[in-house]
Amino acid sequence: TSLTPSSGDNVSTEPGESTVHSSKAETESTAVSVEKESATQETGSKPEQTSTDSSFTEAEEESQEESMGEESSDGSVSEEAISSEDSAESISSEAPLEEASSSSESTPGDPLDDFLVTEDGEVSRTGEVYTITKAGTYTASGTKVGQIVVDVGDEDDVEINLAGVNLSYGENSPIYIVNANGVDISANKGTENSITDIRSLKEEDEEGQGEGAIYSKCDLKIKGTGSLNVVGNYNNGIHSSDDLTIQKLTLNVSAPNNALKGNDSLTVKSGTITAISSGGDGLKTENSDISSKGNQRGTVEIQDGAVDIYAACDGIDASYDALISGGKTTIHTNKYSSYTGEIVSSSTSTMYLRTTTAHSSSYRYAVYFYDDTDGYSWSNATYKTSMWSGRSTYYYYELERPANYNNFKVYRFSSSQAENSTTNYSSASRGGTINTNYDTVTITVSGTSISTGNWSTYGAQGQGGPGGGGPGGQGNTNKSDVSAKGVKADNQVVISAGTLDITAADDGIHANGDVQLENGNYGVGDVIVSGGNVTVASDDDGLHGDRYLNIEGGKINVTKSYEGLEGNQINISGGESYVKATDDGVNAGSGSLTPLITVSGGYLFSAVPSSGDTDGIDSNGNIVISGGTVITSGPNSSRGMSALDCDGTCKISGSDTTLLVFGGTEVTPSGMSSTTKSATFSSGKAYTISYNGAEFATGTLISSYSSVRSWSSYGSIVSVSAIS
Repeated sequence: TSLTPSSGDNVSTEPGESTVHSSKAETESTAVSVEKESATQETGSKPEQTSTDSSFTEAEEESQEESMGEESSDGSVSEEAISSEDSAESISSEAPLEEASSSSESTPGDPLDDFLVTEDGEVSRTGEVYTITKAGTYTASGTKVGQIVVDVGDEDDVEINLAGVNLSYGENSPIYIVNANGVDISANKGTENSITDIRSLKEEDEEGQGEGAIYSKCDLKIKGTGSLNVVGNYNNGIHSSDDLTIQKLTLNVSAPNNALKGNDSLTVKSGTITAISSGGDGLKTENSDISSKGNQRGTVEIQDGAVDIYAACDGIDASYDALISGGKTTIHTNKYSSYTGEIVSSSTSTMYLRTTTAHSSSYRYAVYFYDDTDGYSWSNATYKTSMWSGRSTYYYYELERPANYNNFKVYRFSSSQAENSTTNYSSASRGGTINTNYDTVTITVSGTSISTGNWSTYGAQGQGGPGGGGPGGQGNTNKSDVSAKGVKADNQVVISAGTLDITAADDGIHANGDVQLENGNYGVGDVIVSGGNVTVASDDDGLHGDRYLNIEGGKINVTKSYEGLEGNQINISGGESYVKATDDGVNAGSGSLTPLITVSGGYLFSAVPSSGDTDGIDSNGNIVISGGTVITSGPNSSRGMSALDCDGTCKISGSDTTLLVFGGTEVTPSGMSSTTKSATFSSGKAYTISYNGAEFATGTLISSYSSVRSWSSYGSIVSVSAIS
């Protein structure tokens, strides 16, 4: 049966079925004849009338009730006189009963039944599929196993008011918007509504199937002052292939893949939202090109409201920018979400080869992926870039890693050899196992042999060793084996206001600088915090920018991390930042820019364990402090494990500048002389450090020390006191 008949057309049916095309007049004249007294005996009493249009006045309702049950001029009885449950028994028709119920059409003021009514639109019905065919406002109420389809002109707008709906469907999306300019779905005040997709889990793409319980091929707004519960068992919860906007209502969404997805954009303006993904991302966008109107696609934005996200993978995954400008957002990912189940993964992911062998156009690389059942797949690598990392220049090659293969071999071929081969090659590695925690493997070419070494994360490629920050995440076996970041963006993450609380099995906040966008550019890879209150507990980096990590204001509290603040260049000009990490507290790793940490204002406290290969503050380049307060604590060593470490120089200056170091320094700051204050500093306590005219409070120390070293424009430390 055609689910989307156009307005005014006959409804098509399967062979053998009759077709009924009825306007209001045709419906009333089609032998719906029965005595009024007989109908009263069948129903027992006149059904209670519930208005589905909140705009009715009391007078209108009374007038409507007076007219209910009256006999029409042709002897037929109005629909209200007969209950929907008893109509099959009490209505006789010249046409077969099944024909009358299989397909019909309503016009304004003449609802098909009390499930979907309209005063200014048109609805056609085929079985339990209701198709909106004209712009207008519609109200749905009641329980139905069926579907609402919207198929109007591409310049037409439709509003669907949910007034106590329990809709489920197992053949397609319960609400499927095929065509319109824009559709608003509103949960009416004081009503609770449910939309449930009862299809089985999606196994492959199938044309004509909606991708969510609510699926729209145009701009979609979910709003209202009531509540809406959406359950997606097939794929996504709510999915728009264009823009998706959430406003005011109480919205609960759960799905095996993405809870909320807007391909072009996803905006939360207000409301109380709970988004649960058992196998995918919480909030997601997909496109990153420029629209025909010149607008950049791909932004996820939270402007206000209370948003709780539970995701097996990324909490927020933006294909362009992730913007937090208000509200209160809480995110739990992967093992920290009690709803995580089987991951609904993509078929491929990006992988990198990293080598000190200089790039040459005479050779090319390819990777042979295989499993234990003789299945295999080849993936050709393309040269991407070179980076200076610690003591060497590294060359990077990019390729697609197919899913479901656990083993790999790296081959090098002459560039003139077009075909990949396991027997005819220039160099080859032995078999290795994919480490799904990371995306980059180091290879060393020696004659006809290729050896594979450490795995790491691309975009955070410190070389490690003395003075190095270590490849981002290198040695960290605690993080998730899938991308399970709190907030991730392929261009930049900008936080200007609001409260953000993240518990993540991967980076808390991450901006990619290695993803090529559909607009033709690579993402800039910046994280910018100018306001708000951010709390992060992560199994990898707290905040990570592939290029810049800029902290201009607000308050950041990284309560748990492998590396706390990570970026190619880290610039702190304001705000308060408290960091706890098990590797490096603050790390400027290698990338497209010269590694650098600058502090020109604000407050920074960094604490790492006093033992192990850790650094409180570490730059693979320089450190420049020209204002603000910096307090760092770490190991007492001065050879690769210390509270203050950099490969270049550390300069300190300014009239309102203080650097306090608990532990050793690998580099001695220049520009100011230092003083040392001996005292007992116990683990688990914070301290007030007083100067003449100024005092500063430390964060909670996680190791014990017998002294603190100071570089300060306020002179020498006068006193130290514990904060109870």
